[in-house]
Amino acid sequence: MVVGAGLAGVRSVEALRARGFAGTITLMGEEAHRPYDRPPLSKSVLLGETDSTVVDSDLDALEVDFRPGVAAKGLRPGVVETTEGEVTYDGLVIATGARPVRLRGDGEQHVLR
Repeated sequence: MVVGAGLAGVRSVEALRARGFAGTITLMGEEAHRPYDRPPLSKSVLLGETDSTVVDSDLDALEVDFRPGVAAKGLRPGVVETTEGEVTYDGLVIATGARPVRLRGDGEQHVLR
């Protein structure tokens, strides 16, 4: 199981498959959309140089049980407590990243991670 559906989470899934792991992989993330790459979001998108930050990875081809909009709320050995109940795991990657940081100052604000 991979908790955190950002770039690090997706790259973890890709690495597991590349190393031959054939078991079930669940990828869950609190955000309700597909994984995206945050650095281009804070730079290229704001400058108008790109219009997409979605991580270019075929989750279907990787045979991933992708669960968007599911937040991890607690952890016990072998169990992740989520907003949708308990999910068991044999192996766990925690790739939850950081909380948004709001910059001080007046005017239009963009949330950065």
